[in-house]
Amino acid sequence: MNTRAETLTILLSCALLWLPAGETAAQPMPKREVIEVADGVFAATGYASNNMGFIVTKDGVVVIDTGMTPELGQSFLEDIRRHTDQPVRYVIFTHYHYDHVDGASAFKGEGVEFVAQQNLVWNLKNLKGLEHINQTVLGEASEAPTVFPDITYGEEHRLKLGGREIHLYHAMGETSDATLIHLPAEEVIFIGDLNNANLGSPVMPEGYAEGFIEAVDLIESLAPRVLVPGHGRIDDTTLGSLQAMRRVTAWLMTAVRESVSAGRNLEETLAAIKMPPEFASDPLLAASFVACREPYINRLFKNYTGYYGRNPVAFRPSTTVQRSKLLAELAGGNAALLAKAQALAGNGEHQLALELLDAVLTNEPDNSAALTQMADTYIAMARGDSDLNWYHRAAYFNAARKARAAIK
Repeated sequence: MNTRAETLTILLSCALLWLPAGETAAQPMPKREVIEVADGVFAATGYASNNMGFIVTKDGVVVIDTGMTPELGQSFLEDIRRHTDQPVRYVIFTHYHYDHVDGASAFKGEGVEFVAQQNLVWNLKNLKGLEHINQTVLGEASEAPTVFPDITYGEEHRLKLGGREIHLYHAMGETSDATLIHLPAEEVIFIGDLNNANLGSPVMPEGYAEGFIEAVDLIESLAPRVLVPGHGRIDDTTLGSLQAMRRVTAWLMTAVRESVSAGRNLEETLAAIKMPPEFASDPLLAASFVACREPYINRLFKNYTGYYGRNPVAFRPSTTVQRSKLLAELAGGNAALLAKAQALAGNGEHQLALELLDAVLTNEPDNSAALTQMADTYIAMARGDSDLNWYHRAAYFNAARKARAAIK
């Protein structure tokens, strides 16, 4: 693969959900298709933003992930049937996130066994409800039947079916329950969301930098010919792109620790950590740094410092309602706050404008002018910052849609 194509890896493959209808997507999604990456080994791309996979043997089919809704799961099953009439024998979950497991009910049936790393059971029982937060940041929350695995494993597991050997490895990167699915004879690894540059969903209590590094080390040792990611174009995920993310991850871990040790708070740390020259001169490292910088710094800082920080002013904060009311009083009323926010937005100071608009709408939720300005400012933020993390970009577009919908 050429360097330019590899450079797109981080930027194209880390999207977890489509963007709201009517807005321009931050990254082009792969088209929906089934690709044979090795003899009888298929990657299925473009189911919403998701990729899945399946392996055809003479004794049955092994399915890898099921999509984000029962309807998409059923559609995926129908596509499998276009390639084989062999019965589904195993369904392997790469991790518990809803966009990978919520289509599972479509695959339930006699003789089908669901397989996952053992931590997935606890995560489904205790963290799955938090996924509603993740869903609503980027769109609307949905419900799907929860399917628990029949077979769980600890660190490694072997499946044999129809003459094929499939090795499962526990990985810690985006989640605590990730499974890498290795076909040694075919030199293919399905990596799930290991290449997610968010280091876990920003609204979920997970993300393991050290585990990600160890997982890439493992993949490197297995010397795969093909990597199939949970999102994005297959050609854009390579061993080289994962190695670049590993190097950036290790560098950011050190940089954040040094910043914390120097007494900087989170705001100061975000401002202080810039792309090093050796990354800027390498397309893969530069792309990885741009995608990883903000979410990694936020997560690592909180991992290293806890919730308290160095400033006791923030220990027991006043409420948003109290601060918004006081701010309006000091400014001379909501109209003055709105006028200032509009002026700031006009000068390109979008973040300050959003913070003032948020105060106005806290005081007066039905203020149509503020809602309109809020929507316009979100769109400007989403389209104007080339270094913006994909998750934030999608959240801005969705928040703009909701602001417009609230206008009466």
